[in-house]
Amino acid sequence: MLMESSVNFALPSDCEVAIIGAGPVGLMIANLLGASGVEAIVLERNPTLLGLPRAIAYDAETLRLFTQIGLFDSIASGLIPDPQVVYLNARGRMLMEMKPPQSPFGHSPLGTFYQPSFERALLDGLARFKTVRAAFAHNVTDLDQDASGVTLSVATPNGEQRLRAKFVVACDGGASATRDKIGARMLGSTYMERWLVVDARIENHGVDRITFRCDPRRPTVQLPAVGSRVRWEFMQLPGENADDLLRDERIRALLAPFVDWADVEIERKTVYAFHARVADRWRNGRIFLAGDAAHMMPPFAGQGMNGGMKDAVNLSWKLAAVLAGNAPADILGSYETERADHVRSMVKLSRRLGAVIMPTNRAIASLRDAAFACLNLSSGFRSFIRRGGVLPPPHISRSALTGSGKDEVIGQMMPQPDVSSAQGRAPLDQFLSCHQWLALGVGVDPASAMSERDLSILDALGARFICLNGKAKNVRTLSLQSDDRRFADWAKRHRVGGVLVRPDRFIAERLHARANLQVLNAFARAQTPTSKRVEVLQH
Repeated sequence: MLMESSVNFALPSDCEVAIIGAGPVGLMIANLLGASGVEAIVLERNPTLLGLPRAIAYDAETLRLFTQIGLFDSIASGLIPDPQVVYLNARGRMLMEMKPPQSPFGHSPLGTFYQPSFERALLDGLARFKTVRAAFAHNVTDLDQDASGVTLSVATPNGEQRLRAKFVVACDGGASATRDKIGARMLGSTYMERWLVVDARIENHGVDRITFRCDPRRPTVQLPAVGSRVRWEFMQLPGENADDLLRDERIRALLAPFVDWADVEIERKTVYAFHARVADRWRNGRIFLAGDAAHMMPPFAGQGMNGGMKDAVNLSWKLAAVLAGNAPADILGSYETERADHVRSMVKLSRRLGAVIMPTNRAIASLRDAAFACLNLSSGFRSFIRRGGVLPPPHISRSALTGSGKDEVIGQMMPQPDVSSAQGRAPLDQFLSCHQWLALGVGVDPASAMSERDLSILDALGARFICLNGKAKNVRTLSLQSDDRRFADWAKRHRVGGVLVRPDRFIAERLHARANLQVLNAFARAQTPTSKRVEVLQH
């Protein structure tokens, strides 16, 4: 039984993976590892889940990940999917409007949620796994690693204890002590501007869209949350201080244009600064950083928590493969390689969106308004913004675990069509387990396009072979039908005949006629008797 009071919890002497921090990223990693049977312990210094609604926006990748670990149904009722997003100037005129269509990944592309509910679902989900435990009131005070593992010093309610882990994943937030211990530095900047965040409960509030009020007198953001909850964010202006902004009288005045104060129940109020910073290294040997410990970004692109979730799935399947002896330890070097450039691009995008929202100089704001008035004369620009074109599609950078070259389909997230089988209609992911590789053929049997070596490797990895809208010729292959027009358009546009999809649902490589795939070379090495072990790490 998972408990948030860990006074009587007996910390074991060892585990395979120690996870520092029981926020959404750490708990997601624990669920992903638990689904693979990895022995993992989550160590959280606080006595309970924090229960604070810090993150508020989700994306389709995060929802797909909840489905992957079998917990989507536990959060579905607490989502506000597909709200309109508008950017208004001081006169209330539209600068930009976003209303993205349904994503190709099987879930709402954008919406809001209540973070404490996400964290509770993830914590409760750990009860499914005999190999995973969460220990609250357990503070990691020191780390000492050698060639075979990491020794953690842990302050517990029962005194100082030691824990030996093969790997450590630090999800201990923006002020990460682990980051300092591994010699990593955060590069980037912290905004001079600070913001007041007010989370409130208001019955029948009527807020149904996300509104960025780009008013130089005071930039403001308003978001609907779950149930009766609403969030406001107000920029702190020059000459103001945090203590003044946090007074109820001041908050009442700021909320006056939006709501009757008598209806407001304040749940949370805080003043904070935005950061645009990325760690210069995400790993030291067997210790990895994830989430805010590795990167922090302004909230304007909604990628703070979502970026951490992308870290979670990228790293977890690789750790599970190494620990199972299915891959050599050197594949873990692909984690930062694949993720860091994407994170940096999202930080830059967040800064650009912030530059639209935050000007407090009226002359600069007027120039911005004039520029958008011209841009909005173009129907192409309006359509691009409306469909969410400013947000790049999910992708990873090239590594040893992707194909090389300029083929744009490699490194993309695999779309998720609805498919039909004898059991009925369902999303494609329902035919895959949490960490399963997929060889997918469109109109062809994927097994017929693969070398004997690669078939043997994928069989050892427990891969799934699926033929969409074609006839299976191999006993390995499952035939499914799909009339999903968006998927068909995608496959036609990219001339997709067959692709190899990784456990994190990213496309590793196209299938080539009986040629060995380079992305499987590492797994071929692991299947030799001399490499069926976790290698000594020198990184």
